Amino acid sequence: MQKSEMIGYWVKDNPVKTNSEKTLATVYRHMGDKTLISLATWEDTDAKVTLSIDWNALGIDLTKATLHAPRIEGFQEERIWRPGDEITVPKGKGYLIILK
Repeated sequence: MQKSEMIGYWVKDNPVKTNSEKTLATVYRHMGDKTLISLATWEDTDAKVTLSIDWNALGIDLTKATLHAPRIEGFQEERIWRPGDEITVPKGKGYLIILK
C-alpha cells in the first residue's frame, strides 16, 4: 500500500473501529481508492466483531464497498464480507482486509 497513510488503532479518529476493546483495527488509507485494514484480536476466544467505518473519511462509497481478505499462505484463508457483516477473528490471530 505505497503512498498510504497509516492510522493506528490507538488514534482517536481512526476511521475503522470494532465493537470490542480487545480486537483492534489499524488502517492504511489510500483515499478514494482502497484501504487496508489490519485487524487483530487479543481475546481469550474467537472474537465476533462488526466494524464501524467512517466511509467519508476513507472516500469509499458504502453502497459499492466490499471487504476482501485475500488468501495468504500460512496466514489467512480468503474471505469476503459486506459492510455490516459480523467477522469472526480466530483467537490470537487477525486478518488483512482490503476495503474498496
